[in-house]
Amino acid sequence: MNSAPENDNVLSLHGTLTLDNVASTWRESQSLLHEGIQTVDLSDVTRVDSAGLALLLEWQARAHKRHKALRIVNAPDDLIRLADLSEAKDLLGLNGRSVKG
Repeated sequence: MNSAPENDNVLSLHGTLTLDNVASTWRESQSLLHEGIQTVDLSDVTRVDSAGLALLLEWQARAHKRHKALRIVNAPDDLIRLADLSEAKDLLGLNGRSVKG
């Protein structure tokens, strides 16, 4: 998982967000999230499992504690399905990927 700020307020994630890399993504994200990231863009994420869902929920919880809003945009279908199954879709405020025609 590679992460990089696209601009001052957007964290763009790439690759997979799974058990295999959630710990490293967590470590990489700490300074970025404290610097005022307001949006997490998942457009280049190819796969998310329950560990990835848990990480996103933790980021949301930490933002909420700081009285900040964290938008998660361009969520892949597997994340939306997992969030639906675990009744976490509203907690994440998910914005799915748009269909390109």
